[in-house]
Amino acid sequence: MSVDLTPITNVLLQLAGAVILGVGTWAIGRLLQWLGLKTSAQAMANLDDALGKAVTYGLQQSQDLIRQKGWDHADVRNATLAAAVPYLIKRFPDTLKAVGVDLSNEKATTEAVTGALDRAFPHAAATAAASPATPPPTAPTPPTTAELADQPRVTTTLVEGAHA
Repeated sequence: MSVDLTPITNVLLQLAGAVILGVGTWAIGRLLQWLGLKTSAQAMANLDDALGKAVTYGLQQSQDLIRQKGWDHADVRNATLAAAVPYLIKRFPDTLKAVGVDLSNEKATTEAVTGALDRAFPHAAATAAASPATPPPTAPTPPTTAELADQPRVTTTLVEGAHA
């Protein structure tokens, strides 16, 4: 008399395959984490987000200068970056560390952050300028309220009996 163990061996092989697959997936995940490959893309996405926020902060601090000189003036860019650099370093130290910035060296940190913000500035400034909260570039923007009197006025004349 012979006993057919095929159904039992098939189940055991499938179970062993599932265990090996689970252990292999865990091991590959650990290897990628150890190498820093998996978190690299996330760290770069976090850095891009932080750069955009820092430039936006700098632009908010430079609103008076933007009103006086316009979005594309070099002084606006310089003032924006001057405000954005310390903001980024202070508010996002973990993000900077995750992409390899050495925060213990202040000069190197400032140079690295300045270069990254300089590259991020055009996109962030264009996004801020296109915001519905930003007045259109053709709107009159006098530095003081007293200068509103010098703006051209629109007058309308009403004619009795005329229908539009």
